[in-house]
Amino acid sequence: MMTLLRQKTVLVLWFVIFAFIGLIVVEWGADYSGAGANDAGDAVGVVNGETISLQEFQDALRRLARQVPQEQHADQALFVRQVWDYYVREIILTQEYERLGFEVTDGEIASYTRNQPPQAVREFEVFQTDGAFDMDKYAQFIGNPANLSDPNNQALVLWIESTIERQLLDYRLRRMLRGTAQVSPNEARQHFAEANEKVRVECAFAPSDAPDDEIEVAAEDVAAYYQENAADYEHPDQVKLEYAYFPKVPSAADSLEIKEEISRLRQEIEAGKDFAELAGVVSDDEGSAAQGGDLGFFARGQMVAPFEEAAFALAPGELSEPVQTRYGWHLIKVEERLEESGGEKVHARHILLRHQPSRTTEDSLRRRAEEFQEQAAAEGFAAARAASGTEATATNFLRQSQAVPGISANTTWLVNWFFEQELGAVSQVIEDDLGLWVAQLVAKRPAGTVPLDELKDQLEPLVRAHKKAARAAARLEAVRREVEAGATLAQAAQNAGLELHTPEAFARTESVAGLGRGNAVIGAAFRLEEGQLSEVIEVAEGGKRGAYLLRLLDKTPVAEEQFAAQREQVVAQLQAQHAQEAVQNWFAHLYETAEIEDNRHRFFTF
Repeated sequence: MMTLLRQKTVLVLWFVIFAFIGLIVVEWGADYSGAGANDAGDAVGVVNGETISLQEFQDALRRLARQVPQEQHADQALFVRQVWDYYVREIILTQEYERLGFEVTDGEIASYTRNQPPQAVREFEVFQTDGAFDMDKYAQFIGNPANLSDPNNQALVLWIESTIERQLLDYRLRRMLRGTAQVSPNEARQHFAEANEKVRVECAFAPSDAPDDEIEVAAEDVAAYYQENAADYEHPDQVKLEYAYFPKVPSAADSLEIKEEISRLRQEIEAGKDFAELAGVVSDDEGSAAQGGDLGFFARGQMVAPFEEAAFALAPGELSEPVQTRYGWHLIKVEERLEESGGEKVHARHILLRHQPSRTTEDSLRRRAEEFQEQAAAEGFAAARAASGTEATATNFLRQSQAVPGISANTTWLVNWFFEQELGAVSQVIEDDLGLWVAQLVAKRPAGTVPLDELKDQLEPLVRAHKKAARAAARLEAVRREVEAGATLAQAAQNAGLELHTPEAFARTESVAGLGRGNAVIGAAFRLEEGQLSEVIEVAEGGKRGAYLLRLLDKTPVAEEQFAAQREQVVAQLQAQHAQEAVQNWFAHLYETAEIEDNRHRFFTF
């Protein structure tokens, strides 16, 4: 068993160590660096005075990278973010546990290690019998000092002890915060009522269907809306960029080469090469390549037109000529055809060679981008654009750790880098699978409120929507007056040519057909007394915009006997919810008040 444990441990040890943060890191290269080190020091970050050095950050990535199978390797940026989040969280928690005086004794750790191993350890096959954790097998391992002569076993035991220590500290935190998770009798009853008290209403609805050209929005209307909602448009420090884009597109020579290659493949198949075997090796359609290019049965209208036309023209066993679509060049082989009530279907395989630039084309493109970057850095972005005939795209203002829209999700490091630069600074050449970019810093602005001029195009439709809702409300005000004069809501709505809805009885927490969920209309329904007519309710944003007028038909009150029977369950549910919220709020407060210096952009792309 110890041999098997050693075999298992060497494969899973580092996965287990980082499993609780969901971390799988990849081997990106010798220096793990996308942005490049500079003279700013080797601190990837500083959290409340504790430094995260570049060396330890890289070591954390490399150690696990060596344990992860190649097929699990993934994008660098994701894991730089995850490792960073792990370090920040662990430093903040450790410091706070020390401040609170939380301690775990060696005796406690030893006892839990022997008697209550972590769940991850319970799932090791070597500690299981018939698929279930076997405490005797685990005790035999943990109680035998000879096992610790193996370094892998030593590391496993150290990890178990470390995990148990953290679990005990976390438990003490939850126990401390649990005292704040009090549930009053009124809160318990209100929670029960929100899920169980129901009302039934009838509702007249006037839609916001006025044409845009009938609703005038003056500049003073937009200004007034802006002043009323200025708090919604506050922003932190921001930067604004422009960038030149060099897309990776195949040249005419590349396209001809791909066509010639697909023709050569066709000749191999005609000469006896197995289609499915070849598809599995060369097809760029990864989804079907694993099945020998098999696409299954498909009907007309399910594939792009050139592909469909070629496939439905083939007899079973027949091979197509090369077919070009927007995806690239295809060879199609039809396996079967069948007729169904819904029409004809074919079962086909295909080989796809995608349109993609050659290495020569990409190298040429890279030289162009590098020449542009060098000239932009030396003479300015405008001079480089003019000389190369390259267009530039301007971004909106961006906050720290926001990716550049239109470039790549892995550009938060670039935005952060620009916060440290002077106006006119030019980035290095940025590259991903789609193209290359060079960016320039064109503006900075401190925290404040977005100016009205920048928001006019965004605010005008909102103001118009509110005016439309107000017009719809005016129609319902007339209906309301008619009801108050003695008409039924159904009669008054019909006279006004408006919809009348009578949904099934509903609770506060339910989504109601025609009314939605958790909005002003639902809230108004529960404030009414039986037979009472509501005020007109305007809805200018969201799904079904317009105005609503409700009349309460009846209300089903809370069944007190049912509440009494479920009171303890409701209280326990709320206490658990409050305890979880307390932990989340506690950590959020720690994070917000922590002094965090993030220098990742100096060393990594993310």
